[in-house]
Amino acid sequence: MEDSDETGYELNEVSWWSGWTETLWLGKDAYLFFSKHFGEYFFNRGGFVKVTARIASLVDLMEVEFAKRDLKSYIFLRSDSLNSRLLQHMERRRYKIADQMSVMEVDEPLFQLNGELVLATGAKVGLQQWADAYLRSFYGDVKLMEKVMGILERVSRDKDTSLVLAELDEKPAGVLALHRTEGLLGAYCVGTVPEMRGKHVASTILDFANKLAKDEGRKLILQTILSDSVEPLYIKLGFRRVYTKELFVKGYDTP
Repeated sequence: MEDSDETGYELNEVSWWSGWTETLWLGKDAYLFFSKHFGEYFFNRGGFVKVTARIASLVDLMEVEFAKRDLKSYIFLRSDSLNSRLLQHMERRRYKIADQMSVMEVDEPLFQLNGELVLATGAKVGLQQWADAYLRSFYGDVKLMEKVMGILERVSRDKDTSLVLAELDEKPAGVLALHRTEGLLGAYCVGTVPEMRGKHVASTILDFANKLAKDEGRKLILQTILSDSVEPLYIKLGFRRVYTKELFVKGYDTP
């Protein structure tokens, strides 16, 4: 994979999650996400759009920003950037690896379809229905409904974003968000409502996304945290791992 591909994949991810968080750039290569609404590390983390010789010094700057907000430092570093010097620096700063993120793209699609699912996208998607299905898929409740609705009202106006809602028997079954950057269609928030699991909901939605990506001349990509144990499913559906990122946590106990 060329550096331009690597940068493009990272910029797609940053562009999407910037709609959910406050994004702070440290120069052109490093960024930080912070959220007043979501406490988990995924919405409060640092990362890099490309491997740079300044990684160690930028990590130290990130740590300062986390400390200002009284937050633990969570930083993703590409696995192939971890030379012995950088690893020693992270160890001296009391960082340990807590998890990994796999960055994936479609290789040979093997999607299993549920022909009974009805998919809605664009203006046909009710934001409250999408938010309800998203929250029940990922959190098991709808306590954050007001916060998510505020985000959706903003990101849904972005011409580069498409929300997808799957229904089965007129009931919400799953969700997906698609975000476009040059040559890429990023798949985010791939979720299935608990009572609809095992019905090929995610596979059917991703098949729709892949066809859309092909129609638009783009490559379908996604990211998954390895501890969520979903990567084997994506591989089964025809995705392949392109590269990984290590999640470093300062003063690590639990993520």
